[in-house]
Amino acid sequence: MKFGDPISGKITDLDHKGRGTFEKYVIPFTAPGDEVEATFVKRDSGTRIGRLAKIVTPSADRIEAPCPHAGVCGGCLWQHLAYEAQLRLKKEMINRAFEQAGHEERVSDVMPSTEEFYYRNRMDYVVGWKGELGLKEYGSWNRYLDLSTCLLLDKETPRILQNVRELMRELGLQPWDAKKYTGDVRYCVIRLGKNTNERMISLVVHDLNVFDDAKRAKITERLSPFATSLYLAENPEITDVSQGKTLELLHGNEYLTEEVNGIRYTIHPNSFFQTNTQMAGKLQAAVMNLLPPGKILDLYCGLGFLGIAAAKRGNDVYGHELDAPAIELAKVNAEANGVAEKTRWGAGPTEALDWSAEKPEAVIVDPPRAGLHPKALKALVENAPPRIVYVSCNYHRLVDELKTLKTKYRVESLQALDLFPQTPHVEVVASLVLN
Repeated sequence: MKFGDPISGKITDLDHKGRGTFEKYVIPFTAPGDEVEATFVKRDSGTRIGRLAKIVTPSADRIEAPCPHAGVCGGCLWQHLAYEAQLRLKKEMINRAFEQAGHEERVSDVMPSTEEFYYRNRMDYVVGWKGELGLKEYGSWNRYLDLSTCLLLDKETPRILQNVRELMRELGLQPWDAKKYTGDVRYCVIRLGKNTNERMISLVVHDLNVFDDAKRAKITERLSPFATSLYLAENPEITDVSQGKTLELLHGNEYLTEEVNGIRYTIHPNSFFQTNTQMAGKLQAAVMNLLPPGKILDLYCGLGFLGIAAAKRGNDVYGHELDAPAIELAKVNAEANGVAEKTRWGAGPTEALDWSAEKPEAVIVDPPRAGLHPKALKALVENAPPRIVYVSCNYHRLVDELKTLKTKYRVESLQALDLFPQTPHVEVVASLVLN
């Protein structure tokens, strides 16, 4: 089959990435029941990938996507699906993954997000080599969409992006070229305190030396009305990373603050924080409901999002995290929330943790999408705490790691929460107890 060859058929299922499939074809932005026409674009690990050309007959789950960029933009894969269908399909995808791995556990439902749009508290808008400012096209690393609309963050976002475009033209700043490794401006990162009405804007640039006092003043004048914190962030490396190694505060507060379930968090420009603030509160509550009294070990603890909540309910908590700056913020957050005496914090690789000093009643693990480090997984099983609460943003990794965990544990409960509407992603919380 050659590039551009026509494909037609009826979508029968979704693959593990949430893309429509039939026979050996994968067609993104489709739904089971769609009759489609598409064109062949590439092969990926034996799978034939097509680009949707026409919906001949729509699925009963299909709706008109509200964003004009839907169907091309990499930010949302599922805007064409009614929200009720999204929840149903996520449940089916989770349960299929468990079934295929030989697990008997299933989720009964997926807790819906309180907001279907404008739910995110952070977006990293990339600068394309032609001067585009927005997001990458789905499935591409070097094609960019110049966004006039984005329904993920807030309604001010398009105005902010337009001001950045105008500043680049007025100040003669060049867009970053990820192929040639040339240019000045790489990303515009916007973070929100949804419950505090704060906004942090970081312009990620290649070289701070390009920005003289006049440029800094102009950037501050134009963007400070939108921001409680405004940064220039330098990433001098060729790697495509949307955070800076060197930060310069141009305006406002050094940190962003957010409040979840009555707990106030201080957030650095480079900090990880759950991206759906309202649902993060429900996730936090779900985890707290699973914890017993006594000592808690919080692995991959970040800036203390779950550990501090556990301390607030009376647990003694030790939080461990690779990112040393995050641990310093965890200490700040513990102090600010009155639980410094109930918490201890340590920085280092989770797989290198010395368990000899820790005898927890329960362990919280909240790893990145790559899942647990193999040595950390082995240490969990060998040290065998009475309970593990596993918070997974990638249930495919959870399903795989449960094969090891279930040599000593049984799954007491499994809960899914939709922190990522308009996408196939979903959060799963598993409670495991010793056999």
